[in-house]
Amino acid sequence: MKKFFKAAAIVLCAALMFAVLIGCGGSGKALDGTMTFVIDDKAGTVKTVKAELDGFTDADSVMDVVEKLAEDKVLCYSGTKGVYGVMLTAFGVIEDGTDWEGNPAKVDNYILKEDQSAGKYLYIYTNVEKDKNDYEGMTTVEYGGQTLAESINGISSMSVEDGAVIYITYIVYA
Repeated sequence: MKKFFKAAAIVLCAALMFAVLIGCGGSGKALDGTMTFVIDDKAGTVKTVKAELDGFTDADSVMDVVEKLAEDKVLCYSGTKGVYGVMLTAFGVIEDGTDWEGNPAKVDNYILKEDQSAGKYLYIYTNVEKDKNDYEGMTTVEYGGQTLAESINGISSMSVEDGAVIYITYIVYA
């Protein structure tokens, strides 16, 4: 009988721990509003895309929003997935165009493309406080009357919030 109660207590503790983990790993606080993606090739092409945040939570990342916009045929991207998330290698918008037979179709327009041989990489700036880098000498960009700082996090770890600006451009290492 003692063994039965001991086993029952262990099962009950395990069930409670599982319930607590499920509850603590919740989906986060629901968001509303919009965030803005700015794609700047530093050669005159600047595209702006607004993203509605309905359906997202504060537990989601900027990459989650990018993936949804890619599913909705608004943005296109390519990258490599690593231990710390996605490393973008190309980023752009999806536009009306034609397929290989000349029929109307949605086509990827990659505004930014990494070029390792030229030392050209995609770089992200933001206005979200918890994602901003703050070291002396960091680079910034101006957008919409705001100074955006380089992101300390990769796109898979960047925070989603109403009013967020995600500015993607190039950085060149010569």
